[in-house]
Amino acid sequence: MGRRGRNSGPLGLLLLALAAPSAAFLGRGTLLEREGDIFGIYCDEFDRGTRVWHHREITREAVRRVIVDHFRTVPPAKGGYNHRDGMTLEEAYAEYFGTESSPKPFLSAVASLVDAAAEADAGFLGSDPRYHFGSERFSESQQILTGRWPRIVKAIQAGDYSAAIYMLGLSLSAIQDFYSYSNWVELGNEEFNPDVGISGLALSDVADPQDGTCKDCSTDASGVGACPNNLLQDILDAGKLTSGYNDGDAVAGRRVEKPRGIAKCSHGGSRDKSRNTGARGGINKELPTACFSPHHQLHEKAAQQAIQATEYYLTLVRGAVGDDLFVRFLGLYPTPALVLVLDTTDSMDKELAALVHTASRLVQQHASATYPPAEYLFVPFNDPTYGPVTRSQRPDEIYQALTALRAMGGGDEAELSMSALRLALHHAPPHAHVFLFTDASVKDPELFDAVVGLAHTKSIKVTPVLTMPIDYGGISGRMLLPEIEEEENVMLSDAAANDIAEVMAEGEMEGNAVSQRRGFGSIRRSKRAVRTARPRRQLRSFSKYAELAERTGSQVVESPGDRVEETAKIVEGAAKQAVLWKDIGVTSSQRIKVPIDSLIIGFEVSVTGRLSSAVLTSPSGSRFDLLARNNNAGRGYAVVAFTPYLARVRVDMTQRPNDVGEWTLQFNPSDESSVIISARTPMDIMPTFYTPDTSGNHPSLQRVADQPSRSSDTYLDVVITGVDTSNLRRVDRAYLKDSAGRELLNLDFPIKSPRRNTYLKFPSRNLQAGRFTVVVTGVDGSGRSFRRESGAQWDLVDSLLGFPLGREVWGSPGDSLRIPVVITNTNADNIAQSTYFVSAYDALGSTVSLDQKRVTLGRNESVVLTVTMVMASSALPYTTNTLIVTAISNRGDTSHTQAHLSVVPKAFLADSTPPTCQVLSKTPCTGYLTPETCNQRYWQTNVRFWDAGSGIFQVSTSPPSDIPIFVSGTHQLSMTYEALCCNPMVTISVYDTAANLGVCNVDNGSLEVEPLLNTGEIAGIVVGAVVLLLLLILLVVGIVIRRRRTRTEDVTLRRRGPHNSDE
Repeated sequence: MGRRGRNSGPLGLLLLALAAPSAAFLGRGTLLEREGDIFGIYCDEFDRGTRVWHHREITREAVRRVIVDHFRTVPPAKGGYNHRDGMTLEEAYAEYFGTESSPKPFLSAVASLVDAAAEADAGFLGSDPRYHFGSERFSESQQILTGRWPRIVKAIQAGDYSAAIYMLGLSLSAIQDFYSYSNWVELGNEEFNPDVGISGLALSDVADPQDGTCKDCSTDASGVGACPNNLLQDILDAGKLTSGYNDGDAVAGRRVEKPRGIAKCSHGGSRDKSRNTGARGGINKELPTACFSPHHQLHEKAAQQAIQATEYYLTLVRGAVGDDLFVRFLGLYPTPALVLVLDTTDSMDKELAALVHTASRLVQQHASATYPPAEYLFVPFNDPTYGPVTRSQRPDEIYQALTALRAMGGGDEAELSMSALRLALHHAPPHAHVFLFTDASVKDPELFDAVVGLAHTKSIKVTPVLTMPIDYGGISGRMLLPEIEEEENVMLSDAAANDIAEVMAEGEMEGNAVSQRRGFGSIRRSKRAVRTARPRRQLRSFSKYAELAERTGSQVVESPGDRVEETAKIVEGAAKQAVLWKDIGVTSSQRIKVPIDSLIIGFEVSVTGRLSSAVLTSPSGSRFDLLARNNNAGRGYAVVAFTPYLARVRVDMTQRPNDVGEWTLQFNPSDESSVIISARTPMDIMPTFYTPDTSGNHPSLQRVADQPSRSSDTYLDVVITGVDTSNLRRVDRAYLKDSAGRELLNLDFPIKSPRRNTYLKFPSRNLQAGRFTVVVTGVDGSGRSFRRESGAQWDLVDSLLGFPLGREVWGSPGDSLRIPVVITNTNADNIAQSTYFVSAYDALGSTVSLDQKRVTLGRNESVVLTVTMVMASSALPYTTNTLIVTAISNRGDTSHTQAHLSVVPKAFLADSTPPTCQVLSKTPCTGYLTPETCNQRYWQTNVRFWDAGSGIFQVSTSPPSDIPIFVSGTHQLSMTYEALCCNPMVTISVYDTAANLGVCNVDNGSLEVEPLLNTGEIAGIVVGAVVLLLLLILLVVGIVIRRRRTRTEDVTLRRRGPHNSDE
């Protein structure tokens, strides 16, 4: 079995493991703006002004520190970086990349990292103490972390950033939990533990199984509430590590009982029943409230050490992969990746030639762009093959791959477009833009839902560019090319005629108008069609392409064969853009008023379909005819592409500063049309759905992996990017909109002042079936209205899919993996049973099967299915794959879930030994360790590294230093590190080619800095100052009163003097 050991055991025990998850530091969202304490875990007297550290806040702060260090050490491509203390993630991003760049991909990556850390609190992972350093399982937790490390590094190096983000989030969750779950802080440690999660290093001084560790809490017989001094003094004196037991803990489906007869610590809190067994109480530090965390007073200290540990681990990842890969992995690049997927069958010669010319222009643009596309990918497909993937940061490699191709082959009408897209989406980084060029319908429609799921999860939009065959009517029967001068009659066989008749009938049922000129016995095609040697095509429905584009936030673009060169220009100049307006399937005249706010640098209008008129009007009254190709129509106005079925223009608002305000687009379609208006702006929205996980001991909001469910209590988290730099005045509301533009549901913001994120209660039970987008409106800092719309669509579904053993899977070449999947009927509106059709596919075309493909469930019923996946014997170690499981209900809605697969070497071939190091010499800093003298002396250390396995791959130091040049795979290496005595310590990280990590810490003393005042001393000084001020005030008041009294007496005496003299 290639699946890890925790997969063993009866599947029936899975539901037991799901019942009571356990973890430390809660994930996110325990205190919401309007509803407050949604889980009922805070004390009534809890001060809402107290800082609460969830996994979300800990991870964001650690990422901020690491990214700021990168910004300070690696100059930006343009301008400089001026750091200011207290800068947020977004402010640092804007300072580095410029205020016009959208931080959305970066913030999305950080959110995914946080959500993965929170996911470790749920299900099987949440209840297994080995994933959280719980129940004194320190060695097993350490082993899981060190085993996952090479898979994280190799996934980043392979470009599978989504898999790496997920696995890294799991590891960060465990590393952070070490500080809230164990007694590390109580032992008096002021710094984080650098050994946690590092291969080759064990956590020493762990309490023995027979050692008592805690005593009863004296404050409450029930074990609930504050319990500050319940650790045994012997444990504290010996400096032994321990962690709490939890009633819900389970390993491989078997409960982990708190030992009886031995005074072991409990995790504690009102939800941990073990708090009343043995030593009452607990030691967790998850929240700063006694009603949930017995050691709540140490929450802040534990959180600060967790931040330091997370920062350290992220720095090690950065050192392992290098700065360039690290920033791309975290989405720190303003321009998204560009992905080209091309049908190379014989009728696609024009498209191939057009893309060759486009790639040539991309090479020129790349050389002059400050931030060209992050990456370029190219995937060809033919029949019966697809691939390989060409991936590079240089467009000339894509150009070379294109020029090496010839359009040939094919044979039937449909092609493997979904197989090619599935492969491309697996390799594409998140937020990429995929362009699919084909003239054929879908041959592998069974993969359609898997493709949509992959694109949706990675926030990738897919734009199909279709060159339609002559007389075949296009997607909805509308494409009729101009009259052809030369034509020939091609007689079809009866069978072919019947096929066409059948498909035409299908088209009519779908509402498609199909062109018919000479009946079923013949069709008309041009001499050009004969010269392409393309076999006779059967008429097919192309509606799947339109649906794919709509659901991923794009449009399908149709092109006549003689305008492909013009159409292909849409791939140039692509940037991450916020959607301002989106309407699909428009058939009547439209007048759209779009607010162009002061935060928009430029915007793009794209209208597809045959139009009789289309006019764009600015607030100042300038009119632009979209159907007249005129690049000189006005200042800042440019035509991107213009064909009979596409009008796409761009407006540069930096050249039209007086036209900020409401623009109007008025167009009249001749048939079905679509419009998307998008903008280049730092301010965008990231709507994400979450459900409250209330069943476990550690409640949190859990991210909805795909589509929201009708029956679940759901929250919509509306993240507004750029809010820290945009100076927004207010946010008015959010609402849901269907494809036709109708408003479905209004969601008011509880507080109108702009926030980075706001959780809105999402009444899914009140929403009718159908797909929708999310719209947010408000007012910018200049008083102008703004509007943002989500590009991708959501749908309410009646089922929930999940991997109860976690979404991280690995195995060796040739292994047969058995992976459990749980499906739950969540249709709360229907008491009758629902039937679901389940399918499973991977991204690389491996052999995948399900034990049940059709299941019938009653309301709230669940069943565990088993996916069997055979890892190809030829699979290369440390490559990655994606497993996608979909379920289609009898109502027609589709839910998805995905797992990340890593190929690892066979155990006997694996190199799991980390490199080692030896300090050969070190010059002292004695006498130069004060702030006044440390910059007067340098110190040196000579270090030697060995790796007996795969050889040394990379070396990095913190603080950074020059590394000697060496050949990858070297087994021995020496280096000299030199620094001022102001930096008397260095951490040297050594990575071998198998991604094993060895860490050497060289300590040359500590700077003798005057100790900072503690809080008590500061409080004393403050109180003393206040008292002294009061005394001074009293003294001044006394002097003033005395002087006034003296003056009064003097006046009285003077008045009395003459009177007395008269007497």
